[in-house]
Amino acid sequence: MLRLTGLTKAFGARTVLDHLDLQIDAGESTALLGANGSGKTTTLRCIAGLAQPDSGRIAIGGIDLAIDPVGARRRLSYLPQRSTFPPTLTVRETLEVVARLRRSPSIAVARELDCCGLAGLADRNVSNLSGGERQRLAIAVAFLPTVDLYVFDEPSASLDPVASRILFDRARELRREGRTLLFTTHVPTDLRHLATRVVMLRDGRIQADGCGEFERRRYERLLERDSWGEIDEGSLDDDRLATGDLCNHRLRGAGAVAGARAARSC
Repeated sequence: MLRLTGLTKAFGARTVLDHLDLQIDAGESTALLGANGSGKTTTLRCIAGLAQPDSGRIAIGGIDLAIDPVGARRRLSYLPQRSTFPPTLTVRETLEVVARLRRSPSIAVARELDCCGLAGLADRNVSNLSGGERQRLAIAVAFLPTVDLYVFDEPSASLDPVASRILFDRARELRREGRTLLFTTHVPTDLRHLATRVVMLRDGRIQADGCGEFERRRYERLLERDSWGEIDEGSLDDDRLATGDLCNHRLRGAGAVAGARAARSC
């Protein structure tokens, strides 16, 4: 569904993405983790066509973003960390504008008003919404189009419990439909409710890539510690061997553990 090949992006003398290779298959829900500055948001912005990589290729559903940017972007919906909407529009009008732009049927507007708990706010101006209500509107906008790939940057940031439950329920529906989700997060519960696979970035490269219950729980613990400094890859490898529960795990970089160990398939 999504393939990144040799993706490279620098800002001045600082390389943010360093020949990044990543493939995400249809139906996967992948969490992209890493320290601040590791390249997570830049990766998502490149996928969404909001940032231009210096080199490399991005293919969405087999469509090369550089060759057919309109066709590729039609296959995805992007939720940034912070969304802004015209303050004079109502909630309903905002969704209707997006529906026309994304060629979504009018029934999709009614669906998201209901699913995202916005029906009672439909005629309220965006300027009069609370922060949490604006977040729910952003979620509704992101889920409005029916596409193959949903790309979310810190989707649960600042969400109240009700909005978080809406997000998780809608994401589970997408997975049941075979849609693909790629998201960044610093919130442990996002991994528990959303992720089927975890990819960790470090200095613009993939440091670890795994799926399965143990991998998800291990990265939940890392997020709970809120410690994104140096990771002892050797201790992580010992931890994996002790459980024997790992799918497609790879460690890369100067400190990577030498030699790939056989792992059970998920």
